[in-house]
Amino acid sequence: MIKVGITGIFGSGKSTVSGMFKKFGINVISCDTIVSNLLKTKSVREEIKNVFGKDFLTAGKIDRKKLASIIFSSKRQREKLNNVIHPLVFEKIKKFLDRFSAKSKIIIIEIPLLFETNSSKDFDVTITVSACHSVIKRRLKNKFSEDEIKKRWFSQIPLKKKIKKSDFIIDNNGSLNSTEIQVKNIIEKILDL
Repeated sequence: MIKVGITGIFGSGKSTVSGMFKKFGINVISCDTIVSNLLKTKSVREEIKNVFGKDFLTAGKIDRKKLASIIFSSKRQREKLNNVIHPLVFEKIKKFLDRFSAKSKIIIIEIPLLFETNSSKDFDVTITVSACHSVIKRRLKNKFSEDEIKKRWFSQIPLKKKIKKSDFIIDNNGSLNSTEIQVKNIIEKILDL
């Protein structure tokens, strides 16, 4: 099984690209989905409450917007959250990999903090999804303010560094069709490895 890590900066289109791999019959593990599910569990809610205080719970659920506002403004707060979440995420990834190992030639793990967590060594192939800042801002303008977007970018390794560290780059500035052609070409190259 070839383990492929997909990363990129916030808003570059990692989920869109992962969906394209899925369309070609490749299993995809999304760290964002894992985190989203973990945040709904009682044990993680309790741990968040213990670390950040009960103000981050609303009607028994984690107030993700409030949590995001502090973790993307403070490296220290982000590290506190990462210490709670990351071990659980990697534990879940391992379980998924064990489940898929017998039946998958390629497995995609969409992992936004691939290089930030020094996880690239655990992958056979790394891919960065790239899009220029102006394109990302335009795509996200209805969901996030420019300030929110920039804070998320500054919390990650810059795109240029991610590109330098990656085996493949997908340019996601153009049409979906153009991106899908790149995905198909990369699948063919990976299968040739």
